[in-house]
Amino acid sequence: MLRTVIIDDEAKAREGIKQMIDLYGNGEVEIVGNGKDVKTGIQAINRHSPDLVLLDIKMPDGTGFDVLNQFGKIDFDVIFITAFEEYAIKAFKFSALDYILKPIDPEELQKTIEKLLNEKEKKDLNLQFQNLMEAFQQGPSEDKKLVLRTNDSIHLVEARKIVRVQSDRNYTKFHRINEDPVTVSQSMIKFEPLLEEYDFIRVHQSHIINLRRVKKYLKDECLCIMEDDSKVPVSWRKKDTLLKKFSEL
Repeated sequence: MLRTVIIDDEAKAREGIKQMIDLYGNGEVEIVGNGKDVKTGIQAINRHSPDLVLLDIKMPDGTGFDVLNQFGKIDFDVIFITAFEEYAIKAFKFSALDYILKPIDPEELQKTIEKLLNEKEKKDLNLQFQNLMEAFQQGPSEDKKLVLRTNDSIHLVEARKIVRVQSDRNYTKFHRINEDPVTVSQSMIKFEPLLEEYDFIRVHQSHIINLRRVKKYLKDECLCIMEDDSKVPVSWRKKDTLLKKFSEL
């Protein structure tokens, strides 16, 4: 049973979320408290010690981050509630944190909660929240950090230090400059749209490369020689796109 607190400045939103959970929570979610702003949200968390907080980002007296900053160690799960903003959504995806968009879709809320219920390992969320808050404070940046969760740890990896990304069935390996690779149990396709704006391109069914880490391109062999001396094959259908990207750097 997930003991849950809802923090949202709109009374109708809080009631709507409660009704959705009553209908679609499969009896596994219990609403134990709520808050209408930063102050009452902090009070509700302290009073009820919830397993899950549904947290609005923008409130009259501050933000959801102001709520979280009051806790030295975050030992509860959080699903952020946010109005759509392209950059904000990318920040959540880079941080590997759960969020739902306003207006809330009951099916989306149900799937997000089911995902939390089915996760076997307990996450240490503090690094992820730190990365998310830094992203919101700094805005888009070349030093963007990507949160990569392995079975036993969380890695914050700067996008610019990734040389290449390699798919291996349902696993994805991130090769970094002068550091050990990081392997996550997620499909490479999830990361492709996140990395595109940082000069990464998919050159093969199993490979995404950082264009700024390419040392040489061998046209006759359709191979990219990367900064770590690895050789990455380029599919024929990606050849022209790759050459065009080189000219735009």
